[in-house]
Amino acid sequence: MVTKKSEAWKALITTSSSDHAALAASLACEEVECTVTNDRVVTVSISATSASDLRAKYNSTMRSLRAASDTLDQVHR
Repeated sequence: MVTKKSEAWKALITTSSSDHAALAASLACEEVECTVTNDRVVTVSISATSASDLRAKYNSTMRSLRAASDTLDQVHR
C-alpha cells in the first residue's frame, strides 16, 4: 500500500485484561485515544503525520502499557 505524505498514519492496539482500567489509566500522558469496553478490552488508537512519528508514539505507548502490566503483575503476586 502506498500512502501519500499528507495522509495520516494510524495504528490500533487492542488488548484484554482483568486490569483493563489500570492499563487505560497508564496511557493518560500519551497522545492516544483509549476506549475500554465492558468485556475488559482496551483499544488504543494512535495517529501521526508521518511513519517515524507513528513509530515513536507506538513505542512510547507500548512502553507505558508494558510498565503498567509488569507493575500489576508484581502487585498481584
